Amino acid sequence: MTTPDDWLSDYNAKLQKIKADTDRAQEELTQVGASASSPDGQITVRVNSSGVLEDIRFGNGFQHPKPDQVADAIMTCVRDAQRKAAGQMVEVMQQFVGDGAALDFVKSNLPHGYSGDGTDEDQQQAPGRPATPPDDDDDYSDGSFLR
Repeated sequence: MTTPDDWLSDYNAKLQKIKADTDRAQEELTQVGASASSPDGQITVRVNSSGVLEDIRFGNGFQHPKPDQVADAIMTCVRDAQRKAAGQMVEVMQQFVGDGAALDFVKSNLPHGYSGDGTDEDQQQAPGRPATPPDDDDDYSDGSFLR
């Protein structure tokens, strides 16, 4: 038979374990984040666990005459990094809450509807801006630069 003191001691031990697990989860979640780079390696972005852009870097050889292409490349990198961070978030939370309603809630709040468990379509993207015609020289005039 368990005495009240034994019960209280067991309960206190369980609470201490929950606190230690919570502290460990919080520490691991602060480390979650991801980076992604453009195929040519000239653009690299980093996002935090919430998918918020924290850093953007351009390679030494970065030169681009088409700003729309640069914007599209940046957004593709951001979405890739968000997807990676979402996967890390799900892994950390799954250790602590297991599969079930709590993990489903975490997944339902990931950016762009990512599930974070590898079941997302690779090409799921937010709508982009219309493509710039290939012969557009981006100077917003119809004339030649030679006068």
